[in-house]
Amino acid sequence: MLQKFVPKIVVGVIIFIVVLVVVLNSFVVVQAGNVRVLTQFGRTVGVTFQPGIHIKAPFIQNTVNYSTRQVTYETSDFPETSDANYPDYSVDTTSLDGQQIQIKYTIRFAIDGKKAEWILNNLGTMDQLVEKVVKTEARSLSRNIPKKYSAAQLYSAGVFDVMQEIGDTLKPVFERNGIIMDEFLLRKIDFTEQYFNVLEEKQIAEERIVVERNILEQEKIKKEQVIIQAEAEAKQIEIKGEALKLYPEIIQLEFIQKLSPNISWGILPETGIIPFLDLSKIAEGLDSSTIIPDTTTEE
Repeated sequence: MLQKFVPKIVVGVIIFIVVLVVVLNSFVVVQAGNVRVLTQFGRTVGVTFQPGIHIKAPFIQNTVNYSTRQVTYETSDFPETSDANYPDYSVDTTSLDGQQIQIKYTIRFAIDGKKAEWILNNLGTMDQLVEKVVKTEARSLSRNIPKKYSAAQLYSAGVFDVMQEIGDTLKPVFERNGIIMDEFLLRKIDFTEQYFNVLEEKQIAEERIVVERNILEQEKIKKEQVIIQAEAEAKQIEIKGEALKLYPEIIQLEFIQKLSPNISWGILPETGIIPFLDLSKIAEGLDSSTIIPDTTTEE
């Protein structure tokens, strides 16, 4: 009796499994931060599923997933230790004056979900997109643009101009290929040890020039001060000479001022100088220096 139901049970289980597989294959769940491009027999059909649950024809239709979250492409000396989504090696190039340099940069970007179908038709998967566009374009520009700048510029504020130029050039290229570039970051430019030695010698020479220039400026200032002082003295003599021509009595006045301090005034006739002594002070001097004898007699 039980044997009669065994085939039916087996058939029922098989049908259940087939229906379950069909049902499961008919639903597509798209996670947040992703889009899925619908294909039928390997061709796109103009449908891109946004995050959520969707229905498709089982077995004959499939989907290709693209993440719309921001990811990073980064170059470094040791890409195997990088936490970037797409690590790569540093870019070797030269400056305008032939100095060997290494460029290290990071690109933060995301897929434009609206262009996911175009990307699949023209570029391929996410990995192929990074290889064909992000890596190729970024490494080419970071190798060629720094060649327009001298090593001194790249070592100083010129590095910001390089970063800006590379970013501005990359952005429209990325947009044409369905990529939204958030930022291009030029993290570091490495120079050779030989360049640092040359740079140090140059800085020392420049500092020496500055010191010598300061010494020359100081000597120049001293000479100018001497000239100014000499001109002032000459002007003073000239003014005094003019005054003496107009007022010759000034000579007599200066003569009296330089005489002994005991002379307090004098009569200045036209034919000469007759100084008068301050007799009161002379008398006081004589009184203080004269010894008065003792006139007391003994009894």
